[in-house]
Amino acid sequence: MATYTVTRVRRETSVDGSHEHIEGICTDMGIHYTRKEVFDSICGGDVWLTVIGGFTAEISTQSFCPAARCLAAPYLKTNPDSTLLDNLENLPPC
Repeated sequence: MATYTVTRVRRETSVDGSHEHIEGICTDMGIHYTRKEVFDSICGGDVWLTVIGGFTAEISTQSFCPAARCLAAPYLKTNPDSTLLDNLENLPPC
């Protein structure tokens, strides 16, 4: 089991153009991983974390995008906590 630190994200526009998804992430080592690669890694037991400004959040998965009628899959997310800084959606681009 490995632990990865995520510092940046790459976004893509949804098929209908109404919102964005995380296409992939970049680690503190500067390596880009696709959303599917991260999803498979988490399902395999690896841990993926955002670490920003002293705050940490664990990345988790769900089958599909939570937006109505959006079937983008798989989907990566962080759970809201005491700060927005470590939310996956708020990380800078890579």
